[in-house]
Amino acid sequence: MRSDPTRRRDILLIVFSALGILSLLIRVVYRLVTTLLPFGAAATTDLASSLLGAFGLLFCAALLLPMLVLSIRHLQGRMIPPLTLRPVRFWQLAVLVFTSLLVILAAGLINGLGRYGWLAALPFFLLGIGLPILGLLWIAVGGLPTGVRRVWSAYGIGMVGGTLTALVLEYAVVGVGVVLIGIAALASPDLLTMLNQIKAQVLNAGGTDIQTMLTVLAPYLTNPLVIFAILLFASVFTPLIEEAAKPIALWFLGKRLHSPAEGFLLGALCGAGFSTMEGILAASGASQMLGFGLAGRAAASLMHITASGIMGWGIASLMLKQRPWRVSLAYLVSVSLHGLWNGAAIMAVYGSLRTMTQTAQFDLLGGAIVLVSLGTLLLVLVAALIALPLINRHLRRSLPASDVQPADPTLLPQSDIIAPPAIQP
Repeated sequence: MRSDPTRRRDILLIVFSALGILSLLIRVVYRLVTTLLPFGAAATTDLASSLLGAFGLLFCAALLLPMLVLSIRHLQGRMIPPLTLRPVRFWQLAVLVFTSLLVILAAGLINGLGRYGWLAALPFFLLGIGLPILGLLWIAVGGLPTGVRRVWSAYGIGMVGGTLTALVLEYAVVGVGVVLIGIAALASPDLLTMLNQIKAQVLNAGGTDIQTMLTVLAPYLTNPLVIFAILLFASVFTPLIEEAAKPIALWFLGKRLHSPAEGFLLGALCGAGFSTMEGILAASGASQMLGFGLAGRAAASLMHITASGIMGWGIASLMLKQRPWRVSLAYLVSVSLHGLWNGAAIMAVYGSLRTMTQTAQFDLLGGAIVLVSLGTLLLVLVAALIALPLINRHLRRSLPASDVQPADPTLLPQSDIIAPPAIQP
């Protein structure tokens, strides 16, 4: 007979996945209705962004189905076999990388063919998000044992729970910032006038065209105080929030984790889920530059998966081995990796805007900022790309041989984000 705590956790996972699917479907319907009803007056870019986002959210809802089905099966007491994905081989990785590059290139080319090229590019949009994440996950988790249900549950909770938690906390920080700016504007008429001018220019620009918005806001975004505020939020507060929120499933698992290696595996899955949702929302919002958007999301996925995997290792080390210094170190590394990535991306945009707004001569400082920022982005990517397989290899070697290649499948934990039920004689 299944214990009450185990049964309650089963039910909670079923409710979470069902509500996640329902909320995503409601969001899809809302996007379709609000976009298609005023179709005659809508701009093509608005239509493309809204519908790409709607189909992307539908894709996310489908990715929650395995979590729901496996949780129901576990509640019914049905056996779910364990899972150990074999380490990726070089030729497999080469095929995935080559295919991902072709898909991203095809998405960009097809999207630019005509007014509705984005519609034909839709399958490539979804594949351009999913294939790089699949390849990076394979590098991260190949050879590390866990259960099928833990895989899908960690991924789904990271995708919906981690994203929602991070958004709520980030909006709270933004809200505090808005209140402080409002108080400052009341005390300074010049600031209030400038804010009203920005509001009027944004409303006149209309739509969601990123290039137009950047052109309109360029004089303000190149202000050192504005850039400092953006960097403070994106490079400090955002990494601090997201690196704690992404591996939310591991905080709830606690001592039901089996090893720091499983913590790294599940943390990487949480990061992959988070990156899927973030990638779909971000890339669909930049529909005019779909190819570049997908390439950027593939790079960001590498950062998210690596950082969350390291954080998952730290959480498991804290829960199982009572080593708080490990989770502190993991958090510091993850936040630093994330903060460097965000900061370099923002400074690259800042340098480009400085160069773009200079009409008389080339802005040497702006060009230098762009070069240093791009170099930092490349350095972060190379570091993450080297770290991911090295960590995986180290963790595989640290596991007992029976865990990596078990002779008896029952030696591995059942596929579950909770402890498997006891088997009654």
